[in-house]
Amino acid sequence: MRARALAWDALLAAVLGVLALALLATLTRQLPPSLFTREQGYDAWFQADMPRVLANMVDVRSNHYRTKVHPIASILIHPLVSGLRLVWPGTDLQAAMRFIGLVSLLWVGSFYALCRLLGTGRFAAACFTLMAIGSAAFLFWFSVPETYAPGSLTLLWVLLVAALATHRPVSDRLIVFASIASLAITVTNWMAGLALALVQRPWRRALGLSAIAFAVVAVLTVPQRFIYSFAKFFFLGSREEFDYMNLKESGTWLDKLAGMFGSTFSLPEILALPADEVQQLPQLSVQLSTPGSAGWIGVAALALWAVLLLAGAWGLARSPQWRRFGAVLGLTLAGQVLLHLVYGEETFLYAAHFLPLLMVVAVFATRVLPSAVAAVMALLAGGLAAFHNVAMYESAVRLLQQGN
Repeated sequence: MRARALAWDALLAAVLGVLALALLATLTRQLPPSLFTREQGYDAWFQADMPRVLANMVDVRSNHYRTKVHPIASILIHPLVSGLRLVWPGTDLQAAMRFIGLVSLLWVGSFYALCRLLGTGRFAAACFTLMAIGSAAFLFWFSVPETYAPGSLTLLWVLLVAALATHRPVSDRLIVFASIASLAITVTNWMAGLALALVQRPWRRALGLSAIAFAVVAVLTVPQRFIYSFAKFFFLGSREEFDYMNLKESGTWLDKLAGMFGSTFSLPEILALPADEVQQLPQLSVQLSTPGSAGWIGVAALALWAVLLLAGAWGLARSPQWRRFGAVLGLTLAGQVLLHLVYGEETFLYAAHFLPLLMVVAVFATRVLPSAVAAVMALLAGGLAAFHNVAMYESAVRLLQQGN
């Protein structure tokens, strides 16, 4: 009986993943080729460095200097992209996007599994997964060759381990694996792995497990340094990151909070900042846009999202059996909020990292509202958000094409 239930869950997760892939493929095909060229594409897509990341995914000789903040991204991603390319030949962009497509499938499956571990029924888990797929963070950052999708997946894996620990004891090895995963792609995401260890183990044991995870990643940077051009050691730090702190262009703390909690789900009006003498494409931005400024559909999606978030936060607070899980989630979310109140010019650039954390909070709305009601609200919110965000995506593409 249990095997049959798992089979149905696997089938449903696969269907959701295929739907997500079809939608993402439709969006990716709209992007202008100039977005991926070194001369034009830098910073154009909400401050993302897509030409460099694409080159890092497919070319061992490209400049891999950002490994100073993406510890072992190159030695993990490039071989996978190359392997996929051997099995399924294609252009650089096609090879990179097939890897991102695999990440998207894993993300959707992992999120659905997490919803089930959190105690939601099959219908509710599907509805909340569809809501995640319709979000701006998913549509805008899982449809481009960037590190944010794999970084988001590693955060989701930490939450999966934390949820599993509520049902049965988890091994030290699993905690170390989750910690390694959270550190591997983006150094600041290690806060999730650290939170997991500190919540699940006594502090001395937690420090020991975290030290093992750090050592494994640090050791892997050595062959990465020799294989990939200009690769750096992340543990030496990066003074460059201080240049991205407390920037006037990022607006007030309210603008940043709106980017974290609002734009992650429903995108406001997209602004096109003028191109400079070097940058031929305009720079897209929503940093200073008012939440809900792109039309009533976006406002409706945002309103439902806000209700689910608030209900979810209250539901999590009222669920003592999920106290340890809530501690991992809360510490990670608080760390991400504090970080991006001072770091980064375009908060939406990091929306994929907020996505799993906020979506999981919303899932706990089923602990306050009737499960069917919460599920229908999530389905409606996801539908409105998908319709709105796809339109915003097309608007972003038009803005790029007009400036090309």
